[in-house]
Amino acid sequence: MSVITSQEYKQLVHRQERIERELDVLREVVKQEAGEALIRPAVLRRWERISRDLDREKGRVFSSPAEMRRWLKRL
Repeated sequence: MSVITSQEYKQLVHRQERIERELDVLREVVKQEAGEALIRPAVLRRWERISRDLDREKGRVFSSPAEMRRWLKRL
């Protein structure tokens, strides 16, 4: 098991907070654009699962910004 420094931990926490804020913005945009009634229940469940995983600190690791964009587009 590797040990991280307090500075690395703070950076990880900051990154997690930023990602959560971005997800909140995306949720609001989707709600405004399509309305929650038009979103399939399976998609809503998947988004909630992703949100729960992030709350439980099960983050995702991307090897590049392009990979992250692809993942976000598939949400």
